[in-house]
Amino acid sequence: MKKFLAAGFVAAMTFPAAAADVIYNEPIVTPIAALEVPSWTGFYLGVQGGGGFNPSSPDNFSIVPSFPGAFPASAFGSNYESSFGSGFVGGGHVGYDYQINNWVLGAVLDINAANLSQSQSAFSSTPAFYTAERELDYFATGRLRAGYLVTPTTLFYATGGVAYGDVSYRFSANSAPFATASAFPDSSDRWGYTVGGGMDFLVTDNISFGVEYLYTNLGDDDSYTRFVSGAFGGGVGGFTDFTGSSDFDFHTITAKISYRFN
Repeated sequence: MKKFLAAGFVAAMTFPAAAADVIYNEPIVTPIAALEVPSWTGFYLGVQGGGGFNPSSPDNFSIVPSFPGAFPASAFGSNYESSFGSGFVGGGHVGYDYQINNWVLGAVLDINAANLSQSQSAFSSTPAFYTAERELDYFATGRLRAGYLVTPTTLFYATGGVAYGDVSYRFSANSAPFATASAFPDSSDRWGYTVGGGMDFLVTDNISFGVEYLYTNLGDDDSYTRFVSGAFGGGVGGFTDFTGSSDFDFHTITAKISYRFN
């Protein structure tokens, strides 16, 4: 009996010590990384390319004699036509954006080489044709823009501002007497406005892709052609002016890529 009591006493004394030597592996807690929300605030620059077009072709060709009876403008009747030559536009841009919660405000400057033209023709009963053509070699815009983030990486925006373009002018005819015609001016600086909208998408923190639509109007051109000889001269000191009286306006759709310094 004494042996059993002694054994029990020894076991009771050694169990806590043995229990103290047991190693418990605590569960490993994996930290959850905080998701970084991209910022749109900062400067950016990039390139763009696309096309320009104008589906409307207004027939606004004016014939203005120097004095009544100098030339019967009615000889042309309603034989007028006009067309717009679509073409490529492309260039570079630089801008700055500032993000306020889900809103993004900013400004952008861009310049584009262009291959766009507008021609207006009149046809007489002679028969003969007389065509005035305006061509846009390049244009630039300075715009403000305001947009909303539909997701942290997707921005839809509206934009608008001023536009500038260098418009060249020339005149052609298939009648020999009109070789003495003079075109004024052969090139002119045109100022107007532009409005539109687009979408930008952040691929990384520093790279964005986008698509943009703009309507640009460079205003009514003051170019004209003056004839001082033949039937259009109307005698000594007489002349007849041919003037295109419609606005030089067009639409552009471009794709763009930008690098953002944010």
